[in-house]
Amino acid sequence: MRIVDMLTHWRRAVFDAEHDADRYIRSARKRYQLWLKEYESSEAAAGLCAAMQRLSELESEEGVGEVASAVAEVPLPICIFAQTQKPSSHVPLPPLRGKDDPLTELTVAFVKFQFDGQPAAEVNQLVAQEVHDMEIEVRVSRWPKDKQELRLVPISVEPKSTYEFPSFHFPRPLGDPPFTMTKSGRAVLLLPQGIHARPFEFKYTAEFIPENGDQPVAIVGHRTLIVDGADQARLQACGYRGLDKKLYTLRDSLRSRAGVPQSETTDAMLVLAALCNLAGRAVQDAEFKGHWSEKQFQQMLRAELRRYPAIGADLDEHAYAAGGITDLCLRGMPVELKVTEDLIDSVDQCQPYLAQTASYAVAKGKRTAILCVLDCGLKKAAPIAPETLLDLRVDTTSGVWICVLVIQANLARPSDLSRR
Repeated sequence: MRIVDMLTHWRRAVFDAEHDADRYIRSARKRYQLWLKEYESSEAAAGLCAAMQRLSELESEEGVGEVASAVAEVPLPICIFAQTQKPSSHVPLPPLRGKDDPLTELTVAFVKFQFDGQPAAEVNQLVAQEVHDMEIEVRVSRWPKDKQELRLVPISVEPKSTYEFPSFHFPRPLGDPPFTMTKSGRAVLLLPQGIHARPFEFKYTAEFIPENGDQPVAIVGHRTLIVDGADQARLQACGYRGLDKKLYTLRDSLRSRAGVPQSETTDAMLVLAALCNLAGRAVQDAEFKGHWSEKQFQQMLRAELRRYPAIGADLDEHAYAAGGITDLCLRGMPVELKVTEDLIDSVDQCQPYLAQTASYAVAKGKRTAILCVLDCGLKKAAPIAPETLLDLRVDTTSGVWICVLVIQANLARPSDLSRR
């Protein structure tokens, strides 16, 4: 279903002319390869394997409907739970389970988590040092005869002194299986996080009480919770609220990448904080007046970045990479600078500069780069909100993530805008 969902997103993105719409089909094919590796030899999944073969031959979004229809037409097995019947006097008793007979596995499925009445998201924002309602729903396929209680316990690598998450206890229910059970508790993050800290991660385990015996239990469903306890009202990266909020969004996207060191994301946030502060001042105080050359712009940004103690001497200028010369570089991460006379009202207009920026990052062995563009076009209207000119773009060829920021220069005086 997730693979088909990626295909429908691809079809929609193509019709909506979204940037890099093909990222959805690439995701679908990668997920398909992983799925096929696990289920190709499964007899139960043979129908789905045959239906999904069309994905490898898919060349345009017009075939998405055919793939989805083929998958929908595959009959799925229905789970039937047999009710144990008490044997009558004339029916022989079943033999006792032998020592080597296999035990029947049962399933504990985590159906739903909620925080303060809202379904759990991929990353949950919880204010630290405040009590939050937490609700859980689980489904048990059957209940072992010798067990009296199901216990769900949170585990984490985080220090116990930083959180208090509830354990849930469910007594043996009445009636016939399967059983669906819901319970509420209170969750607290005892300490807030810094802007560069990764979110908390918790995983719930399931065990039946008493613990004696060797009953196998399969745990399925969404049981991992990622919680961000950063106080965004107190965490100021650049001092401008709109830009700070956008920086937090970029931070979450950057650190969600697999295989990218956390230090690389931290370096990107350090540089972006300084540049975003300058972008905010450029609108508030009109710091860039008239025409600027790229050399003047680079000299000013070099001075701005080196004023930050966390950057200082680690900022390099004119470092060689990919047969060219980078403008600025922080511990190998390139900071490419451009000056243009064209009016820019969208980050998408910086597309021509992405390939050059990405090539420097690849040469330095980095997956992250920064592109900062100074818009010196003569303004005849009010400036654009600075946070709308900050965003992420991905170079599809190299896979490098580029943080793009446009700084507005040559602003019109507000009094001139009211003259006729």
